[in-house]
Amino acid sequence: MKICAILRLVPDLVEELEVEETEVIPFRYMPNERDEHAVEEALILKEKLGDVEVEVVGIADPDNEADLDEGLGMAAAKGADKLYKVILDRPTFRRVELAKALAEFLKDKGYDLIFTGIQAIDAFAGNLGGMLACYLDVPYIGGVVEASVEDGKVDVKKELGGGLLAEYKLPTPAVIGVVSAERPLKFVPFTKLRQAMKKAEIEEVELELPEVEGVEVIRYEVPPEPEITLLEGDVEEIADRLIEVLKEISVL
Repeated sequence: MKICAILRLVPDLVEELEVEETEVIPFRYMPNERDEHAVEEALILKEKLGDVEVEVVGIADPDNEADLDEGLGMAAAKGADKLYKVILDRPTFRRVELAKALAEFLKDKGYDLIFTGIQAIDAFAGNLGGMLACYLDVPYIGGVVEASVEDGKVDVKKELGGGLLAEYKLPTPAVIGVVSAERPLKFVPFTKLRQAMKKAEIEEVELELPEVEGVEVIRYEVPPEPEITLLEGDVEEIADRLIEVLKEISVL
């Protein structure tokens, strides 16, 4: 069995963001957490089945591709067999463009399963996996927290909310959107990570994004700073002042 896991870069929200009229510039980028869980679940499936080849496809823009090396090195340290660094010819916020270009890159590689994070912190819609499956003309299921393979079909557990899970069976090939792996992300010691990064052979691929008409960004804006009111005094005084404040903002 041959499995692919998608690893995207997203802005590191711990650091400052520079917001310009038509661009948001992060101080640094980091691997998307949901995608890290997708990589983990692919490697868990490799442990379960044994005869599995896991390839990780990292996606970056020309201005942040160096930030991808650590994420790919982590995948190698955990047991990934092949690494790709796919460098887009231009940044894009349109997942349909990314999905179409990725499908063209992946379609002839013979993957039985393609794992991707259910969403990214810079794209809460979570539509990359579904659109990728559409362009590849294969089934898709998202919200997955566990996967196994039996008799050539993949069994998945999908999170429904409220502690409920649903079980589905899919034919292969298929695209699976992962919420979280069935175990926490495996810890990799720093020395092992550095060794893996030195030894890892990463195949770089330049990917041309198609122009797809759709929503256009007009401008980015920083949200206004909230007004903060500190209430001081004893309980009764604070309660009375709180009622006044709530009336002033038409909540009461």
